[in-house]
Amino acid sequence: MDLASALTELPEVHAVVLRLHHAGTSAAGIAAELGIDIDAVGPLLRVAEAKLARLRAAPGHPGG
Repeated sequence: MDLASALTELPEVHAVVLRLHHAGTSAAGIAAELGIDIDAVGPLLRVAEAKLARLRAAPGHPGG
């Protein structure tokens, strides 16, 4: 499954944080965009990356 397709299957906040991160947006920019504390960006990004990895590796998904 390609990245764009996988992102559509994630919860919106996880997809957004990943898109912003991959676009080079700073942690402060991500925090401002999502209306969250800057200290929450790292943990949110790690959770989003883990969910994305599990989704892309799941049986039944191309590439998984």
